[in-house]
Amino acid sequence: MYKKILSISILSLCTLWLMWCSTKKNQQSTTTDTSSCKVAIASYLEQSKTSSNGQIVAKWNTVTVDYVGRLDTETVFDTSVESIAQACGKYASGRNYNEGLSFSVGAWQMIGGFDKGVEGMKVGETKTIEIAPKDAYGERDKNKLLVVTKDKIPDANQYKVGMQVMSQNGQTFKVYKVDDKEITFDANHELAGKTLIFDITIKSVK
Repeated sequence: MYKKILSISILSLCTLWLMWCSTKKNQQSTTTDTSSCKVAIASYLEQSKTSSNGQIVAKWNTVTVDYVGRLDTETVFDTSVESIAQACGKYASGRNYNEGLSFSVGAWQMIGGFDKGVEGMKVGETKTIEIAPKDAYGERDKNKLLVVTKDKIPDANQYKVGMQVMSQNGQTFKVYKVDDKEITFDANHELAGKTLIFDITIKSVK
């Protein structure tokens, strides 16, 4: 998962520019058979290599990986593995599932726990790592709840709890609470406060 940095000061300057936007209809299926998802994950891990004599991943290498990001044995939030994406309701029709995910190790392109987790792995190896919130998206922060009066928001009555919205400069967050006069927006990452599990396979190292 790529690291996302949010500036609260910038967010505050954009409160007058909030725009209503639809949720990601083309990215995720709305229904998931959890038993099929669990089986797909287990099958992938069984088929993947658990060890290898391939090149060792070191800091500053550019690596390409396949990954399954999950919260437990059957709750997947993101994956580069097509079979799991289909089974777990995370399939994106426009995504190329053959290319994997590439990044530079140690360059802060990924969350810290993922970045550190691949160091020392070998090409062809699969490893499961568990990442605490402090090394992922942090703990939930109540200071990232932003309250805006409805008179400052165009089409305020269209906003519903859980809706994803975007500021004019491209920052995204969710509608947390709606009442008669105000709307509360949540700037926390949706995975903030959660312990993440990643199944990672190293595809190549440069």
